[in-house]
Amino acid sequence: MAGKATFWGEKLLRNFLCYGVSALALLAISTPVFAQTPPKAQDDPNQVEEIIVTAQRRSERLQNVPLAVSAVSGDQLAKLGINNPTELRFVSPSVNFGNSANTRGEGLAVRGVGTQIFGDGVEQSVGVVVDGVPMGRNGMGIADMLDVDRVEVLRGPQGMLFGKNASAGVISIITRAPRLGETSLDVQGSYATKDEIKASMTANIALGEQAALRVTYGTTERDGYIFNKVRNEYLNNRDSDTLRVRFLADVSETVRVQLSADWGNSNSLCCSWTARSAPATTPFGALNGASGIVPSPTNLTNAAGATFFQNQDYRGLTSQVDWNLGWAELTAIAGYRYWFAIDNNDPDILPINILDRNTGDSKVDQTSFEVRLASPAGQNFEWTLGLFSFEMLNTGGNIQAGTLGLNLGPGGTVGSDRRSTTINKSDAIFGQAAYTLFDKLKLIAGARYTDETLSVDWTQVQASNTIGTFPGRFYGSASASRGETNLSWRLTAQYNVTDDILTYVGVSRGYKGPAYDQGLVNSTVVFADPEIPTSYEAGFRSKLFNKTTIFNAVLFSTEFKDFQAQVFDQNVFPSRFTVANAGKIETKGAEVEFVSRPMTGLTLSGNAAWIDATYADFKNVACYLGQAQLPFGTTRTSPRQCIRINSATGPFVTEGTGNKLTNSPELTWNVSANYEQPISTALKGFAQINYFWRDDVSFSAAGDPSAVQEAYGLLGAQLGVASADGKWRVALFGKNLGDEKFVNNVIGQPVLGATGVYSQFPSPDAEQIVGISFEMSFGN
Repeated sequence: MAGKATFWGEKLLRNFLCYGVSALALLAISTPVFAQTPPKAQDDPNQVEEIIVTAQRRSERLQNVPLAVSAVSGDQLAKLGINNPTELRFVSPSVNFGNSANTRGEGLAVRGVGTQIFGDGVEQSVGVVVDGVPMGRNGMGIADMLDVDRVEVLRGPQGMLFGKNASAGVISIITRAPRLGETSLDVQGSYATKDEIKASMTANIALGEQAALRVTYGTTERDGYIFNKVRNEYLNNRDSDTLRVRFLADVSETVRVQLSADWGNSNSLCCSWTARSAPATTPFGALNGASGIVPSPTNLTNAAGATFFQNQDYRGLTSQVDWNLGWAELTAIAGYRYWFAIDNNDPDILPINILDRNTGDSKVDQTSFEVRLASPAGQNFEWTLGLFSFEMLNTGGNIQAGTLGLNLGPGGTVGSDRRSTTINKSDAIFGQAAYTLFDKLKLIAGARYTDETLSVDWTQVQASNTIGTFPGRFYGSASASRGETNLSWRLTAQYNVTDDILTYVGVSRGYKGPAYDQGLVNSTVVFADPEIPTSYEAGFRSKLFNKTTIFNAVLFSTEFKDFQAQVFDQNVFPSRFTVANAGKIETKGAEVEFVSRPMTGLTLSGNAAWIDATYADFKNVACYLGQAQLPFGTTRTSPRQCIRINSATGPFVTEGTGNKLTNSPELTWNVSANYEQPISTALKGFAQINYFWRDDVSFSAAGDPSAVQEAYGLLGAQLGVASADGKWRVALFGKNLGDEKFVNNVIGQPVLGATGVYSQFPSPDAEQIVGISFEMSFGN
């Protein structure tokens, strides 16, 4: 298989070069006018400036889009100190982030729905797209955002125009393009609690009148916040570097070419957890006590004897050609992505070797190509047609070794070494048409047909330097492949009540492809069925009070058939996470957002999301830790009881139906106020205050009452001074000024688990943070 993988990687590079050469070949045969006309300057300084978005694969004002989409500008993100997708939850309440022991198991969620699964055979439900290129794995999209123009958050199934792994939503990150005719240098930096340093530098270089280059470098460092008493080191630090180079050229009046390359890495002692609760009478509690650890919801210490680390390396190439044909605009985007991650953790977080080695790695080579043809905007009949092709090779594995608490003699351990090669191929054709029946009513219909294949070669052997294997595990090889076709679609009716008030209703069907569980129990690969959501939405967008206020609202209801869920199975030892189809989940609720400028210099804004996300049909979920168990043959008095249902030696299961989706708060909201006031002809002062509130959540599909994080609120503020011409800016800032304590996840301790024994993933945001930031611009 290694030979095939090498050949396949070479094929990816050849394809990328072919796409680029083909795109450049178009440049010689171009004709009349190209260039997007910028929106007219607004007359009233208090009118709210609208963001131009591409949520429907064409540039249009956000307030004209009949979708549940919001956008945050790069300037706003920079002022809030947000430079990673995991932090978007603080500005977009429908977005959430699921923490894990490594980046391969982390994931974003929208409206309570997301994929937080370790396996290489599972795609995410929330797609991350960077400059038109989809990221094939969860961790590929969880990287520092650099020189961002805007972030668009598309809520609900996006199986039509964004068809790859977007059954719950899309996070579309658009970086800044080079600016023609401008040579400038922008520098940003900040220093905060825990010696956190964020710095970036961007150079925009004019190459004549019709071409420009943009080079950006960024770095982030932060000390760890969990102390390992045994190894005398701080864990969960942050250390990352990113470089991006973008080239843009208007090679004629009708053709624009953009090329970009990016590189980044991240190295940290991550991602550790701590003991939350552990009775002293349990082995886990006694061993923690002997190491001076006091388990509690605010515990930031552990006694892990083995190392934690997480290293990532990623890079990519993207080419985009936009060709105005007059009667339509042709867009071709080709992308290549490489991502490698390797990590280790000590699951027992104890000084003794029970399971000291848990090393996972994943290497991804990915190519994608999309070509779209779109009619000119502003016509009674508008249409978009496109083709999409995606191919991803993912090689990875997991090595586990330890004593399992057994007396195996000096240095004796048992272990397993699992390796897998996963290939995901997806091809699609899609289209959307919008017809204006009369001035106020527009009907929109679209569809996407997808043909994809998921194949896997899997093997598990005894780990090197061990004396035996884990009992009860399957050792051997397996291969399998599964193909699927799907038709996803969208129907929307848009009605413009006035020029400033838009209403819409819509129904859409999404899609996420099949998955497989890497924890094989025999030579048969078990596939999870595709995830199919059907969503209904009704919303309106409005510009009020002479366009000084924007107010938008959405009602939604979505049902997911065969949702791919991760379940923690403690019926095996060592316990493990497995992938299973939840028969059905439902998420419904309301979202509102507003921006208002009631007076010169003052901007008020807020967002809120009320989301009721539940498992509507999820039978035979692994019981939670310490749940009372009924023997086989006992009659249940409640489906929530834990019982053996298949045999006297079968697994203990309960029912998750009716439980809240994991890590899904019912109510989340944020508000902020920003005020700017001239101090003199050369200076202006500014102040900002913001507040974020999040409801309580459960982290257990089985409804474990101990795996809960209570509600909390975070207060932030900023005070500073800037030049009147915008050339520099300095600010003092604070986050979580109330010093609220909270965690990102609570689990039954995976090793030496017992009733009342829980671990937690503390958040780096769960402490008061203060700092200073600056921005400086030179040149045009």
